[in-house]
Amino acid sequence: MGSEVLRPESQDEAQTSTPEVEFALVLSRMIDSVQNDPEHLRATIYELARVKMKEQSVSQSLAERRQLSKALETAIQGVETFVKKNDASALPRLDRAGQSRALAAPIRAETVRPEPHIVEVEGSSWPIKKRSAGLTAPWRFAIVLTIALTIVVAVTQREKLRNTTARVVALVTSAAPKPAQVTAAPAPATNAAPIAEPSPTTPTAYGIYAVSADKLYELELLPGRAPDIRVAVSPAIESPSRTVLPDGHLKFIIYRRDSATNAADRAEVRIVAQIMREMSFDAAGKPVTKKIDNTWVIRNISIPFRTAPKKDNIDMYEVQSEDPESALTPGRYALILKGQAYDFAVAGPISDPRQCMERMAATNGQFYSGCQKP
Repeated sequence: MGSEVLRPESQDEAQTSTPEVEFALVLSRMIDSVQNDPEHLRATIYELARVKMKEQSVSQSLAERRQLSKALETAIQGVETFVKKNDASALPRLDRAGQSRALAAPIRAETVRPEPHIVEVEGSSWPIKKRSAGLTAPWRFAIVLTIALTIVVAVTQREKLRNTTARVVALVTSAAPKPAQVTAAPAPATNAAPIAEPSPTTPTAYGIYAVSADKLYELELLPGRAPDIRVAVSPAIESPSRTVLPDGHLKFIIYRRDSATNAADRAEVRIVAQIMREMSFDAAGKPVTKKIDNTWVIRNISIPFRTAPKKDNIDMYEVQSEDPESALTPGRYALILKGQAYDFAVAGPISDPRQCMERMAATNGQFYSGCQKP
């Protein structure tokens, strides 16, 4: 800044040259230097002026600080009112007298103070005025100079921020990943094989099953344990089988929790023969033959089967005949697994003599023999 002494050019200027007007002049010139800045920059300038004024007025009395704060706020309101009324983004360029008149108009009359006395200060381009009940010359000089330096710093930092922002935007734009190319998924082939449905011969619940004619049949457990193979017949069974298979070509599926670790090493199918007739003796010792219904016994006639694991489920294994071509004849049978007998029957007229037995009741016990005719 050069050395310049400003004096009031008219009596009107002296009358309106109050602290409020002085603040308004400083603020308007600073805003005028950044004409292209938005309203946000003006608000920032106002806030910086408030902060600097508070910092510089620490040594002043409470009354003086309140007086300065009120004067600054009044000046800010006057500047904003002037800008809005003239519908401009920045204040117009006026001479000192013109600015004093224009900016003093919005300021309320009660804030105007008595005419100040202007004192020339060497090395300053700002008017420094001495008031009888106002601020001292050094104090006003410090305030005005602080505001001017604050605005210069703010504008400088704003330009740096613009340059930095531009570089960051350019960097982000150049490094931004290209949008991914979305390609439509190929339509599924019309001739694709459909998902295989579960086989109807695969059990879904634990149990012992027979597969006959591509159907699954669950076998029931007979009461008691199966007799040792060395015993000719078992105790009498007095109820018919409730599982009747349509075909003698069959296999069995064992589905148990412990099948993976406790599968049977061997299995067998035994004939369950029906007692067709019984012979007894009357009191005179003459034989009496009568027909018997619904009585069966497990014979020691065994048909060997072999076991094999089921690949698609470790909890299952299969029991199949050692001769795949052979088939069980019509009649009743029991699958023997670990001493337990599972009951089933093959439908059809009985033709195998092994499926028929006769019983003789004597005083010393019961004796069984094969039927001469089924």
